[in-house]
Amino acid sequence: MRKEELQTTTESLKYLIDNPTRREMLSRLAGCASVGVIGFLLTGKLNAVHGQSVNGDIGILTAALYLENEAIAAYQAGAESKLLSEGVLKVAVAFQSDHKFHRDGLSGAIQTLGGTPLAAQKKYHFGSLKSEKDILRLARELEKGAADAYSTLAANIQNKDVLNFGALTLTDEVRHLTVLNSVLGIPNY
Repeated sequence: MRKEELQTTTESLKYLIDNPTRREMLSRLAGCASVGVIGFLLTGKLNAVHGQSVNGDIGILTAALYLENEAIAAYQAGAESKLLSEGVLKVAVAFQSDHKFHRDGLSGAIQTLGGTPLAAQKKYHFGSLKSEKDILRLARELEKGAADAYSTLAANIQNKDVLNFGALTLTDEVRHLTVLNSVLGIPNY
């Protein structure tokens, strides 16, 4: 990795850690994917992809960790709202448990690669949640964003173990999204 690439990666990671809003995280994830596609189209080599390095993997994992922390907080907000029916609450708690597993796996992977995991924010802003349907819509939006992020960036992950964990996580995100789509009457195709 050239000095300029390392500096850019380091600056990107610092930015992600210092400014972790959902919109910025998703924008960074999309940017990583775009850089990878452009690099491949220009050179025909996968090693030109931004995420094809340990630092690239750490950046992707850090953004994914933010999304997992946000999902955990959203399901907690839904559970504490007292707006969820008993059956929906059980599913929300199960989905939150999946996200805690993802968070722990991502944190471990970041540490294994030599990085420092991003801590959860003290507070997330989910807008006005006045009904069970509002909470389900929020959960769907977060699950869709996570599923899109994991599926888009899979090709940019260098480490095979990280890629395998990402595939497992993507499966959970898609399962969550499928359930939420069905409950909200949104087609799954």
